[in-house]
Amino acid sequence: MRLSDPNKLIGKVLELKKGSEICEVIVDIGDFAVTATITPGAFDALDLKKGDQVFTMFNSTDVTLIKG
Repeated sequence: MRLSDPNKLIGKVLELKKGSEICEVIVDIGDFAVTATITPGAFDALDLKKGDQVFTMFNSTDVTLIKG
C-alpha cells in the first residue's frame, strides 16, 4: 500500500473508550492528540492498548488507524 506522507502520522495510543456501537481511540501525534472513531469489531481486531504505536491516516472526513 502506498500512502502520501502528509496524510500519515505516527503516534501512541493515549486513551481507549470502548462502546457497544462505537469506540474512540485518542492518539498523541506530537503537538496534539487526535481522536479516531472505530467500530467495536475493528477495536477488537486491532487489539489496541495504551502506549501502542499506530499510524494515523487522515482525509477530509475521517482518521484511520493502522497497527503493526
